[in-house]
This record gives sequence, C-alpha cells and structure tokens, in this order.
Amino acid sequence: MKLVVGYTATPQGIDAINLAIDAARAFAAEIHVVIVLRRHDIFSHEYPPTGTFDDILLAQAFTWIKGALEQIPDDITARGCVYSDISSANGLQRAAEDLGAEMIVVGGASLSPLKRHRLGTIAQDLLYGSAFPIALAPRGYTKTPIKRINCAVGLRPGAGSLVQLGVQLSRRANVPLRLVGLMGSDEGNLETAAAARRNAQEVLDRVGGHSDIPELQPTVVVEKLDNLEWEPGDVMFVGSSRVAEKKTVFAGSVAMQLLKALSLPLVVVPRDYKVKET
Repeated sequence: MKLVVGYTATPQGIDAINLAIDAARAFAAEIHVVIVLRRHDIFSHEYPPTGTFDDILLAQAFTWIKGALEQIPDDITARGCVYSDISSANGLQRAAEDLGAEMIVVGGASLSPLKRHRLGTIAQDLLYGSAFPIALAPRGYTKTPIKRINCAVGLRPGAGSLVQLGVQLSRRANVPLRLVGLMGSDEGNLETAAAARRNAQEVLDRVGGHSDIPELQPTVVVEKLDNLEWEPGDVMFVGSSRVAEKKTVFAGSVAMQLLKALSLPLVVVPRDYKVKET
C-alpha cells in the first residue's frame, strides 16, 4: 500500500505527516511525500524547469521534502518528489495515479480550531472530485497508533465499497472494525434504529466482513453523533454523497457533519471505490 502526503512546510503539513506515519505503521504502507509547485501554463511539463526563479523554487521544495522525510521514522519506507501543476489538488491526484497510491493524506486550513477540522483550499478541491480516498488530519494532530476503524454506513442501503475497504484495512492493521449508523436529531424511534442496524449487518454480510478472531469481530452501533463514544486511535471512514459520479469523491452532508463535530482523522472514500486486492 502507498500513501501520498500532500506536504507544505507548515504546521498543517506536519499534521499530514503525523497521520501518514500512523497509517503507514497500521497498514504496512509506504509514504510518498509530494510537494506541488503551482504553474500557470497548462502545456508545461514536469519539473525540473528552466530559469533562475524556477530553479530557486525547486531547490526550496527539495529542501522542504528533505525536512519532511527527516520526520519519518526509519522503520517506514518513505520517498519524496516534486510535481508541477496548475493546482495542488490536481498535482496530488496525478502523483497518486503515477505512484499507484491508494490514499491521499492532507492537513486542514491554517485557521482550523485546535484538534478540529476546517477545510483548506487543497482539501476542499480534493473532496469534490478525487478518485482516491482522502485522509484528513485535524489541526495539531499528534501521532496516535490506529486502534479502531469506524465506518459511517448511514440509514439507507449502500456503503458496500466503504465497508469492504474498512474490512480490508482492519484486517491489515489487526484492529477492530465498528460500523456506525448515524441517526439525525429527528430520528430517535426504535424502528428506525432497528432498520439501520439491519442495513449495516446486511452490508457486512455482503462483503464478507466477519472475523474468526472474537476480538476483531465487527460491531454495529446505531446512535446520534453527539452520543457516540470515541477512543484514542479511532479513525472514521465515510462514503461520498450519492450524487457523486462513480469512483469519485463528493463530500456530502454526512461527511461535512462529521468534519465539524470530530477531532479525530476522517477518511472520505469515493463512491463505488474499487478496493485493491491484497
């Protein structure tokens, strides 16, 4: 497994590096630190460019990459590269495609409240068109070993590819999987909760998510977001809106609700995402 980290030499870039380190350790993944240098000519090619000013920018970018790689422990395989594109989001997606990555990791906006999410320009662009799962690190994120995968399955049928990814990663990391049926403030009756639980169980049965190890047997919880309990090492996965094009991220109302409420990493998965075989 390969992770592309959208890096900037800022505290938010460090947040992304920290989350990538946790994910790399949990999922036995490689880290590829990517800096995208913006260009305005759509016909330009990859770096290295020509010209004194461009040479200075390129040299600075590689200095930043070196600094980022120095933060990554020796037990993790890590590399760095510089891309050129008209937007940082486009460059990161191109890097992920070129490298065969399975996830893009980014930080939030500089004005995010501490331990909370607020989308910066890069994250916002990725959340409305990426073909890769986008992992978002809350501001001030410190390295915390991943100990549980959570998947928001909703109250309606669907979420098969999301749960399949959750099953795959929980097995790879040898951590529990929890399926979360999120109920709105106006959804509190027992019938709705029972239907949500049945839906989650049907999805789990369909993707073959059961484990022979009792401690890793997936669990299902149906609850309002404010009532959910979280533990250190939790990571939340959520699918894209149903209006998203196939194999594309489109952050819907549930994802945005989670972004506003949670202080833990959030991964937004494209609609009908095809999980790679391991």
